[in-house]
Amino acid sequence: MDIGLRLVVAGVCIVAPSLLFVGFVRLLDRMREDALVERVLDRLDEDTHEMGTSVDPTTFLRTAQEKSRQRMIPCAECGAPNVAGSTRCGLCGTRLRNRVGR
Repeated sequence: MDIGLRLVVAGVCIVAPSLLFVGFVRLLDRMREDALVERVLDRLDEDTHEMGTSVDPTTFLRTAQEKSRQRMIPCAECGAPNVAGSTRCGLCGTRLRNRVGR
């Protein structure tokens, strides 16, 4: 009986993490905000010509890199990084004091 219990425990230890992982992935998939994804894709489609709706990934990545290189300032309240020209924090909405020239 002792070996049977050990086999059951070993089986649970092998199968349980896989089932938890699959469940977690499905949960994250359900939590994904599809409306946000659709808005981004619609915005990208507006920028394309009438010939098609294809998006050039290199252009998309280049603009993302340019945005990431902008100067960032932390919010005094929550510490979230914000673009230097922003007037309010994107996370908590607190008015920012731009310290770019100081």
